[in-house]
Amino acid sequence: MLIWVCALHCEAKPVIDYYRLKKSQQTRAFELYQGDNCACIISGPGKIASAAATAWAAASFAQHAAIAWLNLGIAGAADQALGSIFLINQVTDAETRRSYYPVTTAKSALAKASCISLSQPSFDYHPSHLFDMEASAFLATALRFSSAELCQCIKVVSDNQSENQARDKHRISAFIQQHIQLIDEQARQLQALSEQLASLEVPAEAWQQLASLARFSQTQQARLRVLLAYLLGRDYSMTQILQQIGDASSSKAILGSLQQMGYSDSNEL
Repeated sequence: MLIWVCALHCEAKPVIDYYRLKKSQQTRAFELYQGDNCACIISGPGKIASAAATAWAAASFAQHAAIAWLNLGIAGAADQALGSIFLINQVTDAETRRSYYPVTTAKSALAKASCISLSQPSFDYHPSHLFDMEASAFLATALRFSSAELCQCIKVVSDNQSENQARDKHRISAFIQQHIQLIDEQARQLQALSEQLASLEVPAEAWQQLASLARFSQTQQARLRVLLAYLLGRDYSMTQILQQIGDASSSKAILGSLQQMGYSDSNEL
């Protein structure tokens, strides 16, 4: 299952059209468009809205064994050309200073960039980073439900020091539409990985070994299962996995250790 999270309808429109998604009439919480094993939710602008939409989508599609997430939207940049597209490999929240590292692979044809997520629009550009208003909250929430290799962000530049098209909805859709084939390639990789993880059965004995180490909430259990399935699918043994956990005794620490193991492995792909 792949869930797209977009702040604005004009950002989502190329995806909706390309995959011929149909608007759901069963919800009023957020605009939701659905297709075969794929959905697109429109959150509204800002970190709070993005986090709320992502959490709502996770609950709505909780029956799926593994969910992949893709945050698609616009960003500002100092010197990048309007319409430039980037796969984000680091996101830093401007207020909390917390950083997130979406797992990207060498197979992607998209250029990589880092991004700072703001609470308010700003045109005080940073020379080395993109600016947006959703990515950090999206990742903070999506990572509660899926492992890092299933959570990615793609940003298209809508404004820079010379020109600003961030308010032109038609231009925004056009900027994204011109890259729809590259975006689709990234989406298909994510979707294939989610299907691969969903098909992996976690041996009962392995699950019991990990689940007995701490008290995991239902959300944490879902994340633990995805991480365990991924690592076992990459031919790690339970001995190696337990060694990685070491003396960690809290559910948060255990998940953090396994997440780091997944980061290291994915960076080698």
